Amino acid sequence: MSEQLKFIVEQLNKEPFRKNFNLITFDSLEPMQLLQTLNDVLAEIDPKQSIDIREEMPEQTVKRMSSLLGMLKYKPPGTLSDVDREAGQS
Repeated sequence: MSEQLKFIVEQLNKEPFRKNFNLITFDSLEPMQLLQTLNDVLAEIDPKQSIDIREEMPEQTVKRMSSLLGMLKYKPPGTLSDVDREAGQS
């Protein structure tokens, strides 16, 4: 997992994102900050995604991001029931 985090941080620090994260700062981001970071990455692909997620209803954020990820042919691992089951274990 740490190699994946290191890779993510390295990529986010490069153009076009220039986030200036290190492993500690990235790991300490709050969930909304992580979601905004994902949104910022998606906005590089589709400028219509450039939005402050605090100004959007959570359901709309999910719908908007899921729609774009679907267009990009992203297949999330597992199924929704797998996610629900894992969330119950936390």
